[in-house]
Amino acid sequence: MRKTLYLALMAPLASALAAGSGSGQIGIYHWGGQYAHSVSQGVAAIASLGGQVARISLSARFYRDYNMGPDCLPGFTLSAGAQDPDVASALANPGINVVIITAYDGTSYGDCQHSRFLDPAFYTPQNTAALLREYSDLTLYLSRMYGRTHKRFVISDWEGDNSIYCGDADDFALVDQVRANCLSQYQSLYGVASPADAIEGLKLWQNARALGILDGRLRARAEGIEAKRVYLAPEFNIVRALHDGGFQSVLYDVLPYATFDYVSYSAWESINSADPTGTLLADLETIRNVAGTNAIIIGETGFSRADWPGQDVTRTSNVISAALDWGVAYIVQWNLYDTDAQDQFGLYDLQGQPTPLAAWFQGLFQRLP
Repeated sequence: MRKTLYLALMAPLASALAAGSGSGQIGIYHWGGQYAHSVSQGVAAIASLGGQVARISLSARFYRDYNMGPDCLPGFTLSAGAQDPDVASALANPGINVVIITAYDGTSYGDCQHSRFLDPAFYTPQNTAALLREYSDLTLYLSRMYGRTHKRFVISDWEGDNSIYCGDADDFALVDQVRANCLSQYQSLYGVASPADAIEGLKLWQNARALGILDGRLRARAEGIEAKRVYLAPEFNIVRALHDGGFQSVLYDVLPYATFDYVSYSAWESINSADPTGTLLADLETIRNVAGTNAIIIGETGFSRADWPGQDVTRTSNVISAALDWGVAYIVQWNLYDTDAQDQFGLYDLQGQPTPLAAWFQGLFQRLP
C-alpha cells in the first residue's frame, strides 16, 4: 500500500501540528516507577504542574506496570482498556490536551509475554482482521467520547529497534558478544528465526495498526463525528548505529514502507553523545530525510540525576530548546517517577517527593503559552 493513497484518506495533519505550540508540545512520560499507584494519579500530577501532554502505556499488563496488580488481564482489548475507570479518568483529565499512548493490542500481545506482532506467520486473515478491528474500535471509542473536545490521541509503541534486537539495539550493532548472544537465543525469544523476520513482522503490524485507525476514523465519520482525533506514530530508537553497521533498522527498513501521521524517536542514541544537542539536530535531519516527514515526535529524552548530578536540569533544558527550535511536533520527558535508586530520571523520587526537575518543568509550563 502506498503512503500517498493512505494519506489521501487521512485527515490533514497540518491542522494537528498547527494546534500545538509552547507548553502544548512538551510532554511527560508516565510509565510505572516505584511511587506510581495508577495511570490517573500520574496524569493528574502532570496536569498539576501545568503540563498539557502526557504519555502513558496501555496493554494487557498495565495493572502490573502501574503497581495496581500483578495480573495480565484476560481478554484485554485496547478499547476495553481505555474504558477501565482509572484509564478513562486519565484520558479525560481536563488539563491534558494530548495523550500519547504506548499501545500493545490484546490480539498480538494478550499473554503479556510473546510479541506475536513480530512474527510474519501471525498475520493470517483471521488474526489480521482481529488486529484491525481492535485499533478501529479504539479509534471509534475515542472519537465518540472526545469528538466535541480539543483532545487528540497519538498511538505509538516502545522503541522498535530494541523490540527487535533483544532489548539493546545499540549494543547489538556495536558489541560482538551482545550480538552473538542475541542471535543464539533468537528463535526461543521471538518465535522467529532472525531479526530480518521480525522486521517483516513489524512492517505488517504497523500497517495493520494504520489501517485499523483509518477504519475507525471512517466509522466515526459515518456517524457524523469529527474524524481528526486519533493518530499513529511508530517509534524507533536508533538512527546511526544499526545502519552504519550494515544491520536493518526501523528507520531505514520499516518506516519507508509504513503509513503514519508522525514518527516517534526515542532519542537516547543522540542525547547520550558527547554533544547532545548537536547530535540530536543532525539526527533529526537524517530522520526527516529518510522517513520523508517533518512530523517528528521525540518520544523519550532525559538525563539521570545519578549520572549527571547538578546538570540534569541544564541538559534537559538545552535538549528541549534545541528540539523545539528545530520544529519537532512534541517532545516527551522520561519519566514522571523514579524507578529505583539507579534509575533517577524522575520528576519525583522514590518517595514521591519533587526533584529539581519538577520545579523546572512547573516554571517552564507557567512561562510558555
